[in-house]
Amino acid sequence: MFHIIFSADENYIKYTAVLINSIIKNTNLNLSFKDICQNGGFRTPKDSSFSSYTNLNFNDLSQKEMDEGYIFHILSDKISTTTQDRLKALESRLNRIYPCLILTHIIDESKFSSFPTSGAAHTNLLPYYRLKLDEYLDHSVKKCLYLDSDMLCLCDLRELFAIDLKDNILAAVNDPGTKKRKIKFKNNNKIITHKFTNNYFNSGFLLINAKAYRDNQIEQKCQMIAQNATYIKAADQDLLNATITQDKLLKLPIAYNFSSISFCFAICKDEQNHRLNCTRMEFMQSYKNPKIIHYGEKPWRFLQSYTDSQNRNINEIWWEYASDTLEFKDELLEIKKGIKEYKIFAALGGEILRVGGGIYGYFAIKKLINNPQNDLNLNSEIPDDIFGLCCILGEMIIYARRHKKGALSVLLKAHKMKNIFKKYNTKNFL
Repeated sequence: MFHIIFSADENYIKYTAVLINSIIKNTNLNLSFKDICQNGGFRTPKDSSFSSYTNLNFNDLSQKEMDEGYIFHILSDKISTTTQDRLKALESRLNRIYPCLILTHIIDESKFSSFPTSGAAHTNLLPYYRLKLDEYLDHSVKKCLYLDSDMLCLCDLRELFAIDLKDNILAAVNDPGTKKRKIKFKNNNKIITHKFTNNYFNSGFLLINAKAYRDNQIEQKCQMIAQNATYIKAADQDLLNATITQDKLLKLPIAYNFSSISFCFAICKDEQNHRLNCTRMEFMQSYKNPKIIHYGEKPWRFLQSYTDSQNRNINEIWWEYASDTLEFKDELLEIKKGIKEYKIFAALGGEILRVGGGIYGYFAIKKLINNPQNDLNLNSEIPDDIFGLCCILGEMIIYARRHKKGALSVLLKAHKMKNIFKKYNTKNFL
């Protein structure tokens, strides 16, 4: 059986359900797990950015490891009876396609009361729940996969469970953001500064060697740093990157955790340091065949953001699976009817592109920041190829309004973003 972990509060469970639906719908029923294991694995050239790995020997597996079927674990602070009933109905329907079980685990949030609120944990402490494997996973389970709920699966995930992790603690994917980051914490009354390397990984996708995770006391190490942190930006992600050494990390192609913003632009290691730790050629291979999309611009807030290599609206792809998630379909489609704010983001960004830079651009941006009542009068007809860029630029205006930032800071950030897009727009490299 293949164990997959999610963390979601009551509001997010409907999005988790869409992800679960996409996992089952992309399971190739013409192949058995034995077939997948016998494919041999992924061997990279000597100069590859990714790790080479071999697949498990199917005949060496226990009966539980051989058995087909997913066990989905949802970690939450509370789940209503109505939502539990919907999850049971989802499980029953998907079971008719491929064996699966949906288990819910209510975690006591007080266990994380000393953990810092930052990054994904700025509103609640759910992102930390995954750190405590023993709260929800039996010791007989050797491998599990953690996925963020704002993802969509487009591949047969059994290929991940076929990987022989050996003594690696994790298999993960490089984070698309800058690697000029650090974490600070106290240790024996001294401030320790841990600077992250170019191999800094994103914690939204974690293929975990459960035994190695426990043997290396990752939970305890993360807790120690969290309780003594004096500077931390990305919550659980920073903790895991600070505790798992590079020799215990298997680096997978970014196709398995393809950040939605990478459909817009990407900066690769052969173009600039401290960015994606793969070459442009390797990146484009993942871009043309993403296996898991990780949505920054949530489809339940944005009906449109970026287009893929086939010029499909990636948010609409998510909505196709949402419409097929029958147990939550009505609620999701009701949400879809009211999604409008993203058009304002795009319109504001389009205006930034129109006014350009310089003094005129400065005063135009200042006007956009100070006059939100005029948003609805802006032209919202934005071409698909720059729609995502306009949303990014528009978000700068919204942020400036909320945090009382000046026009100059927006002007400079917008200028930088426009240059990045011009130089590193993903479609330039097709």
